[in-house]
Amino acid sequence: GLLNAKFGTQWHVLNDKEAKWMKDAFDYFIVPKRKESPNYPYITKGDFNADGKGDIAAIVTDSTKNNFRVAIISESDNIQLWEEDIMIDAALSTISKSTIEGMDGEKTKKVKLKGDGINIEYFEKASFVLYWDKSSFKRIQTGD
Repeated sequence: GLLNAKFGTQWHVLNDKEAKWMKDAFDYFIVPKRKESPNYPYITKGDFNADGKGDIAAIVTDSTKNNFRVAIISESDNIQLWEEDIMIDAALSTISKSTIEGMDGEKTKKVKLKGDGINIEYFEKASFVLYWDKSSFKRIQTGD
């Protein structure tokens, strides 16, 4: 698909086998959410760049399966890879356009989302949101 067209065969969407979820975490954390969102936790949809069109965000890995990114694919087939802090047990979901609160360094910050946010969470660990800010995606820590 689009990932191959832009990046060659280096990147592909992560799958259950590669993610190596522990069975209890998978059954507790993933299975219930799949009823509503069959592609959880690897793919989520929303208007992430606030252009009024549907976008897709996906957890992708390279051929070594040691590097992980969030690929944000816009309707115009533009793909951006978010490189920071993505680990094997990342789970993506969409946060509807709203005001969210989180930490920016040591400071608490409120962010009014211009589009939907991409929530990245780690089972019983941290979470953060990627959001569109005028011309690029930014990150805010929402849980530790």
